[in-house]
Amino acid sequence: MDGVTNNPFSGQKYIKYGKYTFENITDQLHVTPHSEDHAVKYVVDMSVERQVSACKKYFSDAALAQSPVAGVKQEVDARTADVINGFFDGTVSEEKLADTFQALAGKLSRACEEAGYPIPLRSVGATQALTETFYSEFRRKILDIAVQRGNQEGKQYVTGEMNAQRNWKYYNSDYYFKSEAAISAISGGLNELAQGPAYEGFTLRDYKAEGLNLYYNYNTAFSNSISMDEQFLLNPDMVPPRDFQWFYQSGGDSAKRVFDADSLTVSRPDGTVEAFYDYRPTSFDPTDSRTAATWARYRDAQGNQHLVSADFFYNFSKDDLRNVSELLSFTQGDPAQDAAANRFLKNLQVYSKGHFSRFPQRKGFSCRI
Repeated sequence: MDGVTNNPFSGQKYIKYGKYTFENITDQLHVTPHSEDHAVKYVVDMSVERQVSACKKYFSDAALAQSPVAGVKQEVDARTADVINGFFDGTVSEEKLADTFQALAGKLSRACEEAGYPIPLRSVGATQALTETFYSEFRRKILDIAVQRGNQEGKQYVTGEMNAQRNWKYYNSDYYFKSEAAISAISGGLNELAQGPAYEGFTLRDYKAEGLNLYYNYNTAFSNSISMDEQFLLNPDMVPPRDFQWFYQSGGDSAKRVFDADSLTVSRPDGTVEAFYDYRPTSFDPTDSRTAATWARYRDAQGNQHLVSADFFYNFSKDDLRNVSELLSFTQGDPAQDAAANRFLKNLQVYSKGHFSRFPQRKGFSCRI
């Protein structure tokens, strides 16, 4: 046929590729004559980077849940949760975690290839996209489980009934170091996995630069800025001291009690004070939104616990934003260990519920997670 491109499959109605069969439509490809004066040139970007970008959407958790490999994905997710929880429980080693990461990545990859998902012809870009996405989600699940465990542990320290007026936060550096060890283990597994020509130029996302707080480290997942009220930690790259804990809670009444006055002064006609009544709270009250409490502790090299605590008060002004180092300071332990703990206290801040809504500190906020 005139104008048909060179067709090596001429006369074939179907083309076989491995176990897949494609309809032969190469006879429909035509070359249209044109003059050089009106030529239009199209450049198709077939770079690996472009392929990876185009394929990532097919390997998200949501896409895989609706894909032909949804059943395998469920099995992989269940095993992922089991092995991560085992690691935090101390029953799974770093080596076992890395091996399981590799095995699960391979299982999902083989399932996609056998199902011809997202397309039967597996490209370098698709291979890299699947590997990068699987690693990122595994990493996110490590941090998510670490934060969940920390929150569950911290609930025991909350006084009274929690309600919408109150706020609390708990930090245990054990979860920072344990999650860092887990991430290091799967990163090592990834380095072993990402070998060969299919991984030439393979890179991971810059989670911090992209504002992917749930993927970066324990600190960004712990106080992730998705909500304006989540700004407890200032520098997410600051490493905490080992065996360090910090707790904070504010008071509040679910009945939304209003405090009309903090004090009453009774004066005589001549201006002299006859009586002064101070209604301000003197200690933490879980039902009083003006009150808050915080404590921190660490265990030293000899196994001794060092604890500092403070009750403090809010007036619902910009002054409610307090650096924790203004409230707590270690002075009775080893000077070096006290100094390390105090440095991290400077990296923490507290504020009344809704403070950043009343007194915004930024011109905008990021919705990225």
